[in-house]
Amino acid sequence: MMMRALFLRVAIGTFAAISLGVSAAHAESVKPKSPGEIAAASNRIAQRNEDCKRQAQEQHLLRDCKRRQP
Repeated sequence: MMMRALFLRVAIGTFAAISLGVSAAHAESVKPKSPGEIAAASNRIAQRNEDCKRQAQEQHLLRDCKRRQP
């Protein structure tokens, strides 16, 4: 009985350690290193922001930011 409990604890601990290691490895973000990768990432972010802004304007969620001139 004690041997079985010890085996289960070791097995569960090993499984948890492996799972945490795998999830930590996948959690690391890959940062662009070359100038071309940086430019491509920047363009993707700009396009995503433009799409989001356009969608918000279509749904009338954004106010006009320009100041009214007297």
